[in-house]
Amino acid sequence: MAKRDVIVVGVIGAAMLAIVAYVAWAGAQKRAQQRHVRELVVDTTEKLRQVLVAKTAPDLAPALDANLSAAKAPRDPKLADAAEHYILGAREIARRRTAAERYSRQAAASRHALAAHMASASQRGTGWLNQALALKKRVEDDHFNIGVELKALDELLFSMSDAEQRLAPHVGREILVEESLFTAARKQAQDDLRRSADDLEGARRLNIR
Repeated sequence: MAKRDVIVVGVIGAAMLAIVAYVAWAGAQKRAQQRHVRELVVDTTEKLRQVLVAKTAPDLAPALDANLSAAKAPRDPKLADAAEHYILGAREIARRRTAAERYSRQAAASRHALAAHMASASQRGTGWLNQALALKKRVEDDHFNIGVELKALDELLFSMSDAEQRLAPHVGREILVEESLFTAARKQAQDDLRRSADDLEGARRLNIR
């Protein structure tokens, strides 16, 4: 074999080895990214379950936001996209539930302040009336905010079914939140919304004049 032919064969062989090495490296990198994203999904599911079942919602939105930022898999963009939708939904559910509870506490305090103001009036003058109107507005604002958060929460819980359907083929259905928890959480949000409306109606019936 001529010297030139030997060089050509050597170059081709080296190129083939480089290609094989790159394919192996890319495959290993892809599997590592897939494992990492799957671990984030498992952690997200655990935290989301806590948010859904706890009587008082834990403040897990920051931790879920960190999971969202870390859910990157350039070697498997379909997995990354599906995981991001799932984690984003979980984060927003955590945020909305925490906000709804905060506004509920504020609304209860506002209603109490209004009732106390109405009951303790010895003389209903202009100052008293202005304060009563301000307290009523605060009650209205708090209950409006409750409604915004609970309606958004209900919609997010409903949409998680689609997010899970997109993600399940990549990670397995068994590591995602079961549908029954979303159903129960939606019912709770709807019950809370009706209760808030009843409380607001009761506050509106307080006689200012």
